[in-house]
Amino acid sequence: MRVAAFLVGLFFFTGSAFAETDPMSGCLELLQNRCQRCHSLSRVCQKVGEKSKRRWAATLKRMVKRRGADLSGAEQDFLLNCLAIPAPAIKEECGK
Repeated sequence: MRVAAFLVGLFFFTGSAFAETDPMSGCLELLQNRCQRCHSLSRVCQKVGEKSKRRWAATLKRMVKRRGADLSGAEQDFLLNCLAIPAPAIKEECGK
């Protein structure tokens, strides 16, 4: 019984440790899978590091409301944080 409890605890500890190593993982994939449906990633890259968080929020809201971007509220919040302070994978992809 103790061994089973130890293994379960070890699983949860190592799983959470790996999950916390890069909280922004998935940013680039979300951009590629959702934003590139309508336009190239280079269009987004032009503004990475230049737009404020407020301007990115307005852009995301417009893309969802007027353009029909398929992003849930949680995905919008996540993407907003990835773009406002660019995630490493986004910076690398955009060459910034």
